[in-house]
Amino acid sequence: MTSGNGDLFESMQYWKDLSERAEAGLMEIPEGVAAQCDQVCAEYIDHLAEMLGKTKFLVDLEAFGTLPSAQQLGRKFKRLSDGEERSAAVAIRQHIEVIQLMRSVFRRYFVETEEVDQSVRARIGGIGAGLGE
Repeated sequence: MTSGNGDLFESMQYWKDLSERAEAGLMEIPEGVAAQCDQVCAEYIDHLAEMLGKTKFLVDLEAFGTLPSAQQLGRKFKRLSDGEERSAAVAIRQHIEVIQLMRSVFRRYFVETEEVDQSVRARIGGIGAGLGE
């Protein structure tokens, strides 16, 4: 059985490759499309963050009773929900990491455009002010 880390690695590598291609000018995403994709990613990250917060409450250890075997089972389920290895919380954090990488690819297309627009606007404003003097 695989841990799923290969899939995560492949997803991360895929988006890193896309980021490098975009930076090299080998790929272009229209600004409007990039902004829409970024918005969807932001909403999905919010959703995942909410889910991550809920992993703490997936298991109520007291609900398993007082028998040692029941307590042991409860601790096992608790580790699966919000433990540090192979838990739902870890999987959600990994998904958030991939989505953040996706956002970095999309944001490149409209954040840079906004910066150029602001720079041009400032220069045009400066020219207009110079003509009025």
